Amino acid sequence: MKISLFYIKAFVLMIIFFALVCGIIGDIKAQTYNLSVGTNVSTYQFINSDGQAIDFLKRGSGSHFKIGAEFRMLDTTGNYSSSSKKAIYFTQHTGFAKLLSLIHANVHVESNQINAVGDNQNIAFSYQTNYVGLSGGLGISTPSFKNWTLSVQGRVAGHKLIQGNQALGSRYIDLSSDSQFADIQLFAGYSGQLQKKLNDRLFAFLDYQDMRTLHNQQTGKPTLNFLTGTISFGIKILK
Repeated sequence: MKISLFYIKAFVLMIIFFALVCGIIGDIKAQTYNLSVGTNVSTYQFINSDGQAIDFLKRGSGSHFKIGAEFRMLDTTGNYSSSSKKAIYFTQHTGFAKLLSLIHANVHVESNQINAVGDNQNIAFSYQTNYVGLSGGLGISTPSFKNWTLSVQGRVAGHKLIQGNQALGSRYIDLSSDSQFADIQLFAGYSGQLQKKLNDRLFAFLDYQDMRTLHNQQTGKPTLNFLTGTISFGIKILK
């Protein structure tokens, strides 16, 4: 299978991103572990080989599951010696310490259904797909106000198809051999999260995530991009 230079570049960028995140959080431990479930509302943005956008595809919905860990750039609750260089530096630079305490990174394992429906010339069809993969984000939170916190972050993800079918009339077509679906899908986007502290160790949150794949249109070839809007609810447990 021939891999385009675009996919190679995108894959390298993802490796660099995760390497940077791992480098940043390498000397600290996870502050929270989190679990969330929700719904994807997905759009298939398809352009045929003539460069024309196809408009008979409609949005579909599917399940979303995510589990992972979150890291603060500076954990102000951490216990370290007051005589350490770290403690002395941040005691002298309290503004910088406060800013770092609001910046966070996270890594997750995800499972997503990315579906769509449509009809053409009175023939109904639908796509049902299941993807699994890794995602990561880097963002900033507001200071806590009455145990409420709002955060925003940029996110990237890489997903691989594990099962997929297209229903076309009375036929079912396996999508595992279709490169538009079976190749690794690289996503980029953003998320916003509203979090409520329930007690000293437990948090509940509502999350919205907007992501899309990164396929450039190529002359004379069809192009398919996935756009997903995900609403999920979850819990965080302080370690």
